[in-house]
Amino acid sequence: MTVSVFDFETELSACAAGDRTAFLALYRHESPAMRALALAMLDDPDAADAALHETFVLIWRNAAGYSPAIGTARAWIYSILRYRVSAHARQMGAEGRHPAEHTPLPRLDLPADAHAGTVAGALAALPGPQLDALLQAYLRGGDPARIASRLDRTEPDIEASLDAALAHIGEAVRA
Repeated sequence: MTVSVFDFETELSACAAGDRTAFLALYRHESPAMRALALAMLDDPDAADAALHETFVLIWRNAAGYSPAIGTARAWIYSILRYRVSAHARQMGAEGRHPAEHTPLPRLDLPADAHAGTVAGALAALPGPQLDALLQAYLRGGDPARIASRLDRTEPDIEASLDAALAHIGEAVRA
């Protein structure tokens, strides 16, 4: 099986230079996954689409501000998405709509044969309570008390689950 590697740094650098073809390539490559994440976080297709649109506008306008010193280009674009999704979630909350907070989390389809040294492998090896706490934190946000309330668990249990999950992932990818 041939695996194509998308070079986020190169495409983002080209975007910074005004290359619309690179921007389109970045959009075509990553927007489906980004929309799925925004939808999972907001549970509102219109809000997810708006957040995605705003994200790509910000990527285009600020691509020159990206520096590899702050992390990978892919992580940088996802940080912009999370920022925009968070803004939409706050707005929805102010309007009395509750973004995805009480809807079931999407099911992670992790490959059964995921290599132990990868994030997917580390996630697949997590016990259910740790994975649930981690997904709640990532997709729904909030502090441990809020996550505990959503999962009907105690705050110290959530804190311990998150600490253990993050330590496990960190160890797995360093190995």
